[in-house]
Amino acid sequence: MVAQREYGAHWTSEQYLEMERASNVRHELIDGRVYAMAGGDQHHSRISINVTAALADRLDDVECQVFNTDMKVRLANEQDFVYPDAAITCDPRDLVDATRGFICFPRLVVEVLSESTERYDRGAKFDLYRERGTLYEYVLISTDRRYIEVRRRGDDGTWTTEGYGPGDDVILHSVSMSIPVDALYRGVRI
Repeated sequence: MVAQREYGAHWTSEQYLEMERASNVRHELIDGRVYAMAGGDQHHSRISINVTAALADRLDDVECQVFNTDMKVRLANEQDFVYPDAAITCDPRDLVDATRGFICFPRLVVEVLSESTERYDRGAKFDLYRERGTLYEYVLISTDRRYIEVRRRGDDGTWTTEGYGPGDDVILHSVSMSIPVDALYRGVRI
């Protein structure tokens, strides 16, 4: 998803959350500005479904929950909100109020890339996410080729990147699982 329309004025997080509860359209809030989110294509949709299903199927930790693109993530500054394509939280503070509509402490975030989102997801959005100390892995999934990039936070706080292609298993250390690349592209012809 990528911002397609910016709404004027400076919004508070309270104003934004009130608007989101009543809206049929998803919006992100960044630096007091509200952005309407554009929809994705068939590849984006199919991969998003595959990744959420694969994460849910393999998640053994009952203390953790997988969320799809309907769940917002409140960023570390406590003012901004974004929508990942999938996220996992294992933090009990995120699981006490199921009506809240957002999580604050993701362990893993997945973004499915498209031509219109790739630059933002790789750059500015990653910078926003990694300010959250609970985030250990950031997964970027290409829609124009079978390639997955996993960015990992090390014990010393530095980030490394590992790529996976056809025939590989994507290793997700933060949630102790692996997923075949081909499973994430099931039903997608690229």
